[in-house]
Amino acid sequence: MPHPIPLHLPDDVLISLVNQVDEGWYGPKSEAALCQLIRGWVASQPGAAGLAEAAAAPAVAPEVGKGYQWKQLFLPNGTELRTTFGGKSTYAQVQDEVILSSGNPTTPSRLANASGCGTRNAWHNIWVRFPGESTWKLARRCRPPA
Repeated sequence: MPHPIPLHLPDDVLISLVNQVDEGWYGPKSEAALCQLIRGWVASQPGAAGLAEAAAAPAVAPEVGKGYQWKQLFLPNGTELRTTFGGKSTYAQVQDEVILSSGNPTTPSRLANASGCGTRNAWHNIWVRFPGESTWKLARRCRPPA
């Protein structure tokens, strides 16, 4: 079973990749494109016999159906969250069924109130961008009708 490892890239290379796949962030499309490029390059090198299978192997997709359940709204892994207070944006992402902001687990309420206000309704102050989408949506507009 393949395991993801951290890979350091120059920022201009990563930004070019993300822009080319029109994803806006490093997600499933960017990962698949990067894997395809690396496998293709490795397979084209001298002595790469037997690596053709690796070049043809599909990238591992994120596990479908896993994510964070926020009351009535399901946020699949890879979903991005954003809130702004006093002109400063705070971002988070759903990874392995947890919302992480700056590498720390959080909740929608804590994210909405991260800038010290303490009385903000997360449904009215968090914007959500689902995997594969390019537009941000206000969380309350993503909520199913009551």
